[in-house]
Amino acid sequence: MAEEFDIDIDNLDEEALFAELGIDDIGLDEEALMAELMGDEAAVEEELLREMAGGDMAAIEEFQANQAADKLKQTIERNKREAAERKRQREEAEMATYLAEEKAAEEAANKIKESVERRKREMAEAKAKKEAEEMEAYMAEENAAAEAANKIKESIEKRKRELAEKKAQKEAEEMEAYMAEEKAAAEAANKIKEGIERRKRELAETKAAREAEEMAAYMAEEAANEGASEAMKRRIEERKRELAEKKAQKEAEEMAAYMAEERAAESAADAMKRRIEERKRELAEKKAQKEAEEMAAYMAEENASASAAEQMKRRIEERKRELAEKKAQKEAEEMEAYMAEENAAAGASEQMKRRIEERKRELAEKKAQKEAEEMAAYMAEERAAESAADAMKRRIEERKRELAEKKAQKEAEEMQNYMAEEKEREAQQEKIKRQIEETKRKKEAEKKALEEKQMQMYQLSQMTPEQRKALLAKRLAEKKAALAAASADASGSDGAADKNKQLAALKLAFVEAKKKGDQEGLKKIVLQIKALQAEAAPVVQQVTKQEGTSAIAASKSEQASKYTLAQLRARPEGLDHSKLESYLTDEQFRAYFKMTRLQFNKLPKIKQDKLKEIVFKASN
Repeated sequence: MAEEFDIDIDNLDEEALFAELGIDDIGLDEEALMAELMGDEAAVEEELLREMAGGDMAAIEEFQANQAADKLKQTIERNKREAAERKRQREEAEMATYLAEEKAAEEAANKIKESVERRKREMAEAKAKKEAEEMEAYMAEENAAAEAANKIKESIEKRKRELAEKKAQKEAEEMEAYMAEEKAAAEAANKIKEGIERRKRELAETKAAREAEEMAAYMAEEAANEGASEAMKRRIEERKRELAEKKAQKEAEEMAAYMAEERAAESAADAMKRRIEERKRELAEKKAQKEAEEMAAYMAEENASASAAEQMKRRIEERKRELAEKKAQKEAEEMEAYMAEENAAAGASEQMKRRIEERKRELAEKKAQKEAEEMAAYMAEERAAESAADAMKRRIEERKRELAEKKAQKEAEEMQNYMAEEKEREAQQEKIKRQIEETKRKKEAEKKALEEKQMQMYQLSQMTPEQRKALLAKRLAEKKAALAAASADASGSDGAADKNKQLAALKLAFVEAKKKGDQEGLKKIVLQIKALQAEAAPVVQQVTKQEGTSAIAASKSEQASKYTLAQLRARPEGLDHSKLESYLTDEQFRAYFKMTRLQFNKLPKIKQDKLKEIVFKASN
């Protein structure tokens, strides 16, 4: 009779219940049971595809080929990006190396340049020091020569002053003698001139006395003539008055008589004038004759005084010429002596100048020789520095060429590898395309019949993860129901494995009943579990022992059958070299391939081969 008991669903402790039922050591994990019952998710999806495609493998292969092509494109793009990133990193590393070498070369060149500049400065300082010392010595010699020249010049100037003073003194003495002679000549000339002037005054006084006497006589005659003329005029005036008184009576007679008288008076006046003019001419002739005689005497005296003056002048000029000749002779003699002294001073000065110029030339030649030697040494150092700089430049250029060649070689190798990969990918794509084209040509006739199936497949590919999970949950519920039915039908079957599957199915049913809150269902499931546990207890213990022993043996056998990566890369004999990944443990597989075996199996064949080639590539 079935055992009666109540189950509190709200406060139900599943672990305690399962421990009480003795099924806690079977490993009834819900997720593990789901995986055991459902299998791989990829397998479930593949099964769903087969169901939706109605078992049409061609459509499934076409769909999978399209997905593989898309994944291959993504892989190619990713590989391109990875190759570009690797190339960029290598170029950056090479550029960093090149920049470091450039910096080192530049520092070396700067050091060489600094040493050259330092050497130039040292040579320039030494040259400046030597030039300063030579200039000091030259200036000392110049100063000594200048002092000697100044002394000579001072002596010459002193001699010139002495000669000038002597010359001035002589000229003063000669000028005094000349001035005395000039004064004596001037006094003689003044005396002659005074005698001439005195004679002139005497002649002039005599002439003036004679002229005064003649003028007095002439004036007396003129006065007599004027008195007669005045008497005549008075008579004429009286007659006129008489005539004027009688004019009224006898104008014509009186006029005629008057005119006659007038004519007579005029003729008398004219005669008087003629006599006066004649007297004047006579007096003038006499005066002129006397003046001529006096002038002749005066001119004789003047000529005598002029000849005396000319003789005096000639004597003075002769004296002047004599004094001038003596002076010129003395000046010539003094000039000759002065020129001799000047020539002697000029000779000494020229000798001093020649010695100074010779010293200058010697110093200039020594300076030029030293400068030439220093310049030769400097040019040798410059050439050495330039050769070192050229050698450094050549090494830098060679290093640049080596880096450029290495870079070009690496780029060429990478390009060749990339082109090879591209060609391989293109070949795979072409192969896939040809397969797709062949499949399309074969199935073109069946296109209309497959449209609905392809639409279902497209709908499946367009489903969201939630929709897929819902569909999987639906399929899972159906499988659970089938398992529950199978567990009910197979309650009398033998074997520990069947009992374990039944227990797993009952546990899933228990979980579902708990979720639904079905207490009656939970009671039935618990009773079934107890009954199954009671029946299978001896068998389970035996099977558990056997399984434990076999598991240990299998683990040892598995560990013995696995290899290390280094051993597999050596390609040992006796192994399938096309499936070397199967000889790795799961931990090794995940460590080397960075994915699980399930994820690896979902990859396209070309991607699997590429990954295996990378992992199992023999190390150099």
